[in-house]
Amino acid sequence: MRDACKTIDSSLKSILNVTLPMILAAMSTNLMCLIDRFMLAGYSVDSMTAAAIAVNFIYSFTCLFTGVASSAEVLVGRYNGSKQYERLAAPTWQMIYMSAFSCIPCFLIAYFSDYLNLYPAHYAKDGIAFQKMLLYFGALPAIELAFASFFVGQGKTKIITMSVVIGAISNIALDYIFIYLLNMGCRGAAIATVIAEFIQVFILAALFFSKSNRTHYKTFQNRAFNKNLFKECFRIGLPVSLSNFIMIFAWYLMAITIGHTSKDEATVYSVCSALYIFFIFVAEGVNKGASAISANMIGRRDLKSIEKVRKIFVKVSIFFGVIFAIPLAICPEWMIKLISMVPDDISRLYPEIKIGLVLMAVNITCETWLYSTWGILIAGGDSKYATIVDQVCFWTTVCVPMFVLYYAWGYTSVIALYTFVTVWLTISQILLHRRYKSLKWYNKMA
Repeated sequence: MRDACKTIDSSLKSILNVTLPMILAAMSTNLMCLIDRFMLAGYSVDSMTAAAIAVNFIYSFTCLFTGVASSAEVLVGRYNGSKQYERLAAPTWQMIYMSAFSCIPCFLIAYFSDYLNLYPAHYAKDGIAFQKMLLYFGALPAIELAFASFFVGQGKTKIITMSVVIGAISNIALDYIFIYLLNMGCRGAAIATVIAEFIQVFILAALFFSKSNRTHYKTFQNRAFNKNLFKECFRIGLPVSLSNFIMIFAWYLMAITIGHTSKDEATVYSVCSALYIFFIFVAEGVNKGASAISANMIGRRDLKSIEKVRKIFVKVSIFFGVIFAIPLAICPEWMIKLISMVPDDISRLYPEIKIGLVLMAVNITCETWLYSTWGILIAGGDSKYATIVDQVCFWTTVCVPMFVLYYAWGYTSVIALYTFVTVWLTISQILLHRRYKSLKWYNKMA
């Protein structure tokens, strides 16, 4: 039981041991999306942009289930922190059941995708093909996160890293085969991603049901449906899931709006969002790390250590912000060529893309900081407040101004969009920090 007694503390080493693998895992997951973009860019710039728009539509629905599925890691973390090791597998099983059910709505959305078509005409064919294939297998990301929650809650994040790195490498090889050798374009990229996701699920499931875990954690014996645990996972995860759904769908509508306005603006958006998709892995990894670490400390009722962890994550956010800014300041043209990889000449768009990339670096830094605070609040079961604040700020400072610019004045600018995003993230962080300092999220766990 040596492995089962692993303790997560507030030391920098312990935090990095949990968080860095989560950052790498998130990077690998987002890398799959970026690989699709890169491969499609060399195939067709329209295919690349169509996939960029489709991803927002796909994720707006799958995040409804992935957000709830990942909430199991909070309960696993609390049980691990309070040394109730025999209960670790139970929350995971509840989310496995929920994830399996999610295949029904995902399949139906995929089937009726032709009737949910808001794409500009020049992106419709590729966008729908990409969208359908990924949604037919839309339950896979949630199933993957359900299995992953068992390991994340214990701080065994290297296992997650291994699975997603293998999945990402598989995706590279499969993208080349399906996109280029078989000339399948967007549909081929989607098939490659689905196969890579199957590989990741298989690896995590095999480890979850390993002899060691079956013996020490009763991973098979604890498969019974538990109504109270199921409801608790939903209570923690549903606000985040609904928030993500609304937010990502709003991004989808804004991407559609930009696509209808100008192909050049759509290209600028696609290039800048590629940087975002790749580097947002830091924010996602920090969020998972902060949540898992804080859940363990809440289980031990160790508030002092949580505060120490929060301060370290602030420094981590600033550190990665500087790392992003350096290549953008030194060689922006090289970064643009690397990110876009399109066969067409888009040098005329470089001035606007440069500004967009700088704003992206600022926004990624702000979002990483915001996600670390959010992760602590989620660990304390205070996800409802965090999501309401974030949604109100997002809609009032980003969505409404952008739609007013377009519908009132017929003007859509990617630079304006990312400027509004900076305002949103700043205000949200101020409000969530005040909530953290109030300790309402901690006292409700007493």
